[in-house]
Amino acid sequence: MKMRVISAVGSALFLLAGLACAGSPNPLNPSSFHVRAKLSVGDHTISLPNGVAILQPRLGAPGYSWLRIYFYSFPLTAEDIASARNGDVKSMERKWRKKASNPDDYNNSHGVIQFSIDKNHKVWQVDMSVPGHTCTIAPFPKDVEAFLQSYQFNGTNLKLVSKGTYVCGTLANVPKQTLGWDISVDLPVFEKK
Repeated sequence: MKMRVISAVGSALFLLAGLACAGSPNPLNPSSFHVRAKLSVGDHTISLPNGVAILQPRLGAPGYSWLRIYFYSFPLTAEDIASARNGDVKSMERKWRKKASNPDDYNNSHGVIQFSIDKNHKVWQVDMSVPGHTCTIAPFPKDVEAFLQSYQFNGTNLKLVSKGTYVCGTLANVPKQTLGWDISVDLPVFEKK
């Protein structure tokens, strides 16, 4: 009788642990890296269905970090995931650079959204980069607030939904460009080691 009770309690605990983990992404599963990301410059839009989120210290700014979401047009392999778990995106970057022989493919297969965050995960600035274009799309508190339409970051998981545009190049001698984004991510976040 005691064995049945212990077995039933063990099964119940195992089931509860499984239910608790069911809502969070499994960082070993390639589907955990699926995102919805459309990034644009002017009327040129690229769709990027895979993403990796990396957190690293912001050198020269103690107490601040970079949280970067790297978006790719191609799926992640087991090697890519193993590297990402150590905060390394070199294998994905190599794949992207191999696309350089075909400019249409190269220019439509990569993008980055970068946050400057403090130790409490508050976002202070947002930058966006696609091949040939980089811009701070949320330089001021009002812009950051507008960008963070839905934002949750607990240090290990990032949930973000954001859609908008920002005109860059408003300084003299810099051509104006309208950068746009429509992103929805729920990603594990890995620290750069």
